[in-house]
Amino acid sequence: MTKRNQVSIPYQAVAVTGKASPTLLGQLQFDILTYIDIRVAISPKDADLIVEILDDAPNSAIASYAASGQISAYDLNDVVVFRAFDKEGRELITPTEIFAVRNINYSPHTVLSSDIQQAQMVEDMRKELAMQITLRLVALGYRK
Repeated sequence: MTKRNQVSIPYQAVAVTGKASPTLLGQLQFDILTYIDIRVAISPKDADLIVEILDDAPNSAIASYAASGQISAYDLNDVVVFRAFDKEGRELITPTEIFAVRNINYSPHTVLSSDIQQAQMVEDMRKELAMQITLRLVALGYRK
């Protein structure tokens, strides 16, 4: 019996493996437990669905310069590559790249607050990416 507002998929337990950051891993497990009627297993041997995080790479690049030549904005991005397969090794979701992007204004006079804002934005992006992965797992319930 599914809990209210949870989607049923044809699997009993899921394990998340690979190179997930602690924020991505924690949020992904939370989202799965919240939105899908499935258990989260610690070990892949206890799961019939495995989500493997192949890459989780936040990055930043200069977006613009002020008239004085100083940096005035950064683009933050986080790219996650993942796949999902069953306990027999059949690939259910082929390696998929998802990403989130944010723009952050920068001033050399507020470096500390910019660093804090950047860390918060990276955390928010990882939460968004966890939800994108969860939605793709939900879609597995509509395939069969």
